[in-house]
Amino acid sequence: MKPSSDKQGREPRGPAVLERHLSAALKAAGWSLRPGDEPVQFWIAKGAKRYPVLFRLARDARRTVIHALLADAILRGRVSSRGKFVAVVGAPAISAAMARSLEQYAAEVAPDQPFGYVDERGLAQFYGLGLEAARREPSGRAPHRAAPGRPRDLFSDLNQWLLKVLVGRQLAPEMISVPRESVRSAAELAVVGRASVPAAWRLFSALKNGGHLDDSGNLSLVRDLMARWRAAAQRPQRRVGAKFILPGRAPVERLHEALGALRNEAGGPPACLGLFAACDALGVGHVRGAPLHLYVRHLAPELLERLGLAFVDEGQPGDLLVQVARWPESLFRAAVYAKGVPVADVLQCWLDVSNEPARGAEQAAFIWRRVLGPAIAHGEPEP
Repeated sequence: MKPSSDKQGREPRGPAVLERHLSAALKAAGWSLRPGDEPVQFWIAKGAKRYPVLFRLARDARRTVIHALLADAILRGRVSSRGKFVAVVGAPAISAAMARSLEQYAAEVAPDQPFGYVDERGLAQFYGLGLEAARREPSGRAPHRAAPGRPRDLFSDLNQWLLKVLVGRQLAPEMISVPRESVRSAAELAVVGRASVPAAWRLFSALKNGGHLDDSGNLSLVRDLMARWRAAAQRPQRRVGAKFILPGRAPVERLHEALGALRNEAGGPPACLGLFAACDALGVGHVRGAPLHLYVRHLAPELLERLGLAFVDEGQPGDLLVQVARWPESLFRAAVYAKGVPVADVLQCWLDVSNEPARGAEQAAFIWRRVLGPAIAHGEPEP
């Protein structure tokens, strides 16, 4: 497609200019963009690597439209492509909020799917297949994304997992499931944390610039960082009531058995104990009579049925609270098994109970005194 200009010589618009911006972003990262045939609009190539691109164009930047077009590209690609492919959506302008919305939507509906977005101002960004370095900022505009070394959200789902990798090495294995290898650079953090190098580099640089890392990659000034982390974690998370289908005798024990049976699920357990129940399972419980909490990746009735549970009507009393994990990457990757039952890690417990009205602050302080303070903050008082 040859870009066209109007009689006043203004910047061309539409598919041609989007193609040009995609090509420039890929070229800067060592990739090339080549034309394709329907349903594959383009191919991207680098050495022996070659991937089809399913491209969709939005005439206006409405969120519902862009989400639907990205979903269509993903579905069409899964039908027409036998291997990996990249779903890309373009629009006249993609704001910072829209970019975040697209990234969150892709993570929710197709977490392992490579994708990208581009707009007519020059913005371009890819994710997956090692394409993260293929990115451009809008020309003549302030960057919508975080500057190098400054992640847009220091406590995003992935960043919380990487923080657990850095902090959790100092905690006992039965308290948190993280790699135990040393981390002295962003590249090592990416390998150990199984994350992209750009993502690890942005977090690593932000921590170092903030004075939270020493030259050997060890966290320092943890108290300040942990206080900021805890504040960021106090965001609303959806909860629904549930009841035991067959109360009978020892329903909690039956729930534990059912959770343990999910241990070998592909991609990790889809559910685990959380908050006060997790504290009890980890041996750091301090509050008795607190509600039983269960974390799930998705609110699926089928999963609850496997666990011997059923939803209760809104406003009706239940036997436990089921909570959708707002940060599933961080939560489930660091979860441990206590007597065969998947349980949220001790760091997650401290973050989660801190703002609970039913003696949550007391439970959080107990975890800090007994576990976190001595191990990672050299006995400093709770932040």
